[in-house]
Amino acid sequence: MVIFFIFYQFLQIFSLPLFLLYIIIRKIKNKPIFGKLSERVGFVPKPRSNKNVVWIHAVSVGEALSLQSFIEKIKKENPDTVCYLTVGTPTGKKIAQEKLQADVVSFLPYDFLPLIMLAYKRIKPKRLIIIEAEVWPNLIMLAHFKKIPLSLINARISKRSRDRYHKFKLVLARLLNLFEKIYTQSNHDKHEFEALGVDTDKLEVLGDIKAYNVLEKKRKCAPFESLDPSIHPPSLFELRRTHGAGGLGTNGRLLVGSIHPGELDVYLKLYQALKPKYPNLKLTLAPRHFHWKRELISKTKAMGYSYIVWDNERKPANIDSYDILLVCKLGELFTLYQQATIYFLGGTFVPVGGHNLLEPAVWGKPSIIGPYNHNCRVIAKELIEHTGAITVQSEQKLLEIVTGLFNSPEKIKSMGNNARLWLEREGALVEKKLDSLIASF
Repeated sequence: MVIFFIFYQFLQIFSLPLFLLYIIIRKIKNKPIFGKLSERVGFVPKPRSNKNVVWIHAVSVGEALSLQSFIEKIKKENPDTVCYLTVGTPTGKKIAQEKLQADVVSFLPYDFLPLIMLAYKRIKPKRLIIIEAEVWPNLIMLAHFKKIPLSLINARISKRSRDRYHKFKLVLARLLNLFEKIYTQSNHDKHEFEALGVDTDKLEVLGDIKAYNVLEKKRKCAPFESLDPSIHPPSLFELRRTHGAGGLGTNGRLLVGSIHPGELDVYLKLYQALKPKYPNLKLTLAPRHFHWKRELISKTKAMGYSYIVWDNERKPANIDSYDILLVCKLGELFTLYQQATIYFLGGTFVPVGGHNLLEPAVWGKPSIIGPYNHNCRVIAKELIEHTGAITVQSEQKLLEIVTGLFNSPEKIKSMGNNARLWLEREGALVEKKLDSLIASF
């Protein structure tokens, strides 16, 4: 490891001029340099106390948000602990500052030895926890040399990165074995790390930390029936909740979350095919991004159904009087699951690979998943095995499966319950192991 450390420093010395040139060019062109420059070169904020600083690193928005309940648990069980969070993206930092109870949020310095050394000197961590796959050699090797306990949690190896990792297997295995403990998302990920050469005794299956986080998120979210107008603003959906298939003929609602442009037609055609048989059926479309908002509205309008747009400018009332609801506003999808009958996972009828399956599961909603699910394959596999979700390979099959579910309301309810029970078990296991980790602080 010492030889690799020296080699890595020489490699960085040779690459430094190119890196500096890249930074200078971006500054001249007034382009962002991926974060606040002072923090990127090691002048990170100092914590208010150096007594018990836990340094946590998460690269982006998804990883940062997955830590919400974990950080709350640390602060609750160890009030004197300082949670110092570093991130890799501007959006990740913004969201972390808004949503997380971390004491300090900063950009991670570039992985050059003097910059990382300066960060260690300013932060003085007693423990370093890295989320998922942010394996920066100097960050990790300095923790090892300083004898700072080092953990990797929610660790996974995606199908896309597997071949790349194996090309650098000899080096990567040495680096990963510096971790005191690696908590993987699944048994499959545990086997992948073993195949890379990580010592088995360092590996433990944690489960997906997002499962625990989403359970905590639900506990704080009042269901529609119990919303108190004096505490909460009036809900967009002040209606009788559709539970399972109850009310399918009167207030059934299909929800497509994180939809992408190339698959819009799939769901509009599905709705068009179902509507004659279920005249009161509603459809909610929540796009992943809003750059194609005009196309979304134009194609929806062309279908001839009544529709309403919920965005930053307007929050419609009485949405049940419209056939289609278009949600072009961030942060509302978690609320939308509650009034859905069936959930359709966006990004799976185009080769994007899918998004979050845990949130519909926590609300007891059955999920329909298209053929492209490589980004969520582990959770998809678990939900399918526990009869909480169904995969479909074509548009024709999609209509056939949804029609079959509508003809069997008890199956919709059963699938939703199965999804919820699986998620609750998964979240409980994760919480138990997080308790064990926090106890070691």
